[in-house]
Amino acid sequence: MFLEAKRADVYTLLHKIIETETEICLVVREGLDEWVSPGSKDLPEPSMAGFPKETCTVLTTSRPWKLADERIKNSQIDSLIEIEGISNPYLFSEPILRCIIDQRKNLEETVNKFNDFAKRHKLKSLSSSPMLYVLVIYIWEHTIEEREHLKSWSLCSLYTAMLESLCKKAHSVPGYFNPPPVQYFSNPSYLQPNIEHLDNVAEVACQLLFSSERESSIVFDDNTLSNHPKTFADCKMFALRAGIFTNRKNKCWKGSSISFIHKTVQEFLAAYHIACNPNVIDDIISRYLNCYNDSYLEISQVFIFLCGMNISSANKLSALMNQCDIDYCFPKEFCPCAFQSIIESGISEALANKQDGICLKLSHVCL
Repeated sequence: MFLEAKRADVYTLLHKIIETETEICLVVREGLDEWVSPGSKDLPEPSMAGFPKETCTVLTTSRPWKLADERIKNSQIDSLIEIEGISNPYLFSEPILRCIIDQRKNLEETVNKFNDFAKRHKLKSLSSSPMLYVLVIYIWEHTIEEREHLKSWSLCSLYTAMLESLCKKAHSVPGYFNPPPVQYFSNPSYLQPNIEHLDNVAEVACQLLFSSERESSIVFDDNTLSNHPKTFADCKMFALRAGIFTNRKNKCWKGSSISFIHKTVQEFLAAYHIACNPNVIDDIISRYLNCYNDSYLEISQVFIFLCGMNISSANKLSALMNQCDIDYCFPKEFCPCAFQSIIESGISEALANKQDGICLKLSHVCL
């Protein structure tokens, strides 16, 4: 009650300032996607009634999914500016690291080390999402830098840490697994309270990624999600609030398009679903590999994640991929180095995750 009364006082004071000031006021509404309507009211955004346009400019920041709400009309928005990515990841990382590193560290040296790390492990594609790239910088500085020096870090640990940070936005009460569904889920605190939602979203990630309808495997809509009843309501909202999904209004037709915040996040969740449900390899993936000749190369990131989570399932999948490599490459006298590189990355990920029983299949070696 105290906070509500205080908020009402601030709102009244703001109106008085706007009414008495002759100059134009700037009102900044930061984080509309995190705003929750008070009481039982179902409002898409706080009311701006009483704020005259002549003396008041309103700047609202939000993640795209909030603006896909049909109750927020385009006519209410004078100008729409969207951040599409980071043009220079090196320059972007410098001010972030300046804020979080120990002052005794050399900033330029730390920035160079991080950017070498991101380039070496092909993480710069994450710069298409500034939010994810900030998470990578933060996680690297606080948990990975020393572990990388000790050769004990992995992609699975990085993406698990990112997933935990996203889940904390949706549900901040901690919890722990006993036992965890996969190895790297044992330490994070915010995955277990959200595991039911995560399991459902991971199932969707896998089924869409290995769908025969490639046009809806990455970008989809509510109609596609309606085929997965468990994710259509509560889980969809969880994924949007957490930042796992993003949602945009379609410009050409009514409705909106949904996608995972980044393809590698979808691939990580798909690998998690396969690790927990190995039958998916025979039921879904084998059919998918038979549909497209080069598809075994396209699923390389899912395979590498799987090597770090469930090596027995990865061994089985590698046998299918190896057969595809034989059937597709060698009749065309195509160099098998691409598949060999995938197997090498899978072995590295499995070793970093201390997986036993590594027996990935590679029929031909390119020296």
